Amino acid sequence: MPTGTFEYHNENERRAIEQAIAFVTEMNALAHTTPSGQILSTGEGYALDAGRQLLQSTLQQAVQARIDADEKKGRPPAAPPGRTAVRRSRGRPL
Repeated sequence: MPTGTFEYHNENERRAIEQAIAFVTEMNALAHTTPSGQILSTGEGYALDAGRQLLQSTLQQAVQARIDADEKKGRPPAAPPGRTAVRRSRGRPL
């Protein structure tokens, strides 16, 4: 089995790389074990479900890392989802 070396800057990147490799490994295993005629639909279903989980996990880790870094610097927490900061000029929204 071939081996490779990956460079990462933090544990979140390492986890994301490992999850992506596991995703591709599982896709290949699924393609080789699924009965003929079902490969595309089975693979597509797995790709959508597992791919979505991979993306959500990666996004969650990135956002949490940002929140942790901001809190470490003493910045206020980010606005909740769906809310954006409003800039004001002389007491009125811009």
